[in-house]
Amino acid sequence: MSDILKFAKGRAKRLRSYLAELDISLTHAHSLEAIAKEDGFRDWNTYAATPSMGLAENDVPARAAQRDNQMASRLKFHVGDRIKGRYRGALYAGTILGLEKTDGGPVWRIKIQFDDPVRIGQSEALNLTRQRIRSMINADGSSVNLKGTPDGWLTVEFP
Repeated sequence: MSDILKFAKGRAKRLRSYLAELDISLTHAHSLEAIAKEDGFRDWNTYAATPSMGLAENDVPARAAQRDNQMASRLKFHVGDRIKGRYRGALYAGTILGLEKTDGGPVWRIKIQFDDPVRIGQSEALNLTRQRIRSMINADGSSVNLKGTPDGWLTVEFP
């Protein structure tokens, strides 16, 4: 571990101690995230995977995390973004609630909260709607299976 990462972890520990004195509880993970944000990084994993933080070249898990972060930075959308598109043929507008990289290639799990319920049934007799969904997408925002094969159920676009 580099001296910079040791120092950052020490800062996180001091932050947590200081807040505890003020009766504010904070997990160690949240304090690490706060330090990363303060230093201008998106999250602690991005901070720790940055080459200037002194990662060894043969540190395979760190290189894999860095590769995943680079792939995530190529995504056109992030958690909290407003999006629109089609879900099962119906138009929607909504917000990304969650985004997680899978182990199955360039595939992400996405969780979307629709502004209004989206009707998914084809029958007038069945009024099937969804307001929150989870799906798998590729970097283009099209739904895929775990192996990355498009399935056409969801498209994600910016408004």
